[in-house]
Amino acid sequence: MHKQTTSAEKSSILALIKDLMSKTEVVYTEEQLDKLATLVCLLSQWNNALNLTAIRDPKQMVVKHILDSAVVSPLIQNKGNNIADVGTGAGFPGLVLAILNPQIHFTLIDSIAKKLSFVRTAMVSLKLQNVTIINDRCENIKPENKFDCILSRAFAPLSKIVEWCQDLIAANGEFICMKANLEEDELRSLQDFAKIEETIELKVPSLDEKRQAVILKLHTTL
Repeated sequence: MHKQTTSAEKSSILALIKDLMSKTEVVYTEEQLDKLATLVCLLSQWNNALNLTAIRDPKQMVVKHILDSAVVSPLIQNKGNNIADVGTGAGFPGLVLAILNPQIHFTLIDSIAKKLSFVRTAMVSLKLQNVTIINDRCENIKPENKFDCILSRAFAPLSKIVEWCQDLIAANGEFICMKANLEEDELRSLQDFAKIEETIELKVPSLDEKRQAVILKLHTTL
């Protein structure tokens, strides 16, 4: 594992998070910002050993993992209290959203065990009581309680997300798919499965790349 982050390094990370979060519409507390900074420190420490992300610079992690996840927080308000993050990887956006929304329960799903071992460590370190982990493929999961909302971030084409997760979502539940670019082919292939309710542009401070959230509902729930 990588060396421990120094208190000075953590302070620098925290200052950056605080500055960038102030430029968003996300609601947060000082304690939540501190947990987000701790999450970046943990990710940086674990990354060399487990190859969790191609991003090595903690300040880039702040922008491309923390802020990129956090900007979705306003969209999940009033989407129910039982939300799944499919293809969570090292826990994004799920861990960030769980920190920012302690009143909502998040289930983080991924088929890669080593990434979820980091998620589990982060949950313990951050004392997150509102997170459950499932190490399996989406299409194999049979939840007792279906999810009010399913999140995904750069996970798969829209039609595949809906196809793999259609048995996981509650009647009238919504998908929120975070995408960088949407191709016409991807939109056309979706028509058999679901309807796009809305596409929302996401503004990530200091990130000069396109981000959008596509909100979907299954045809059967319309």
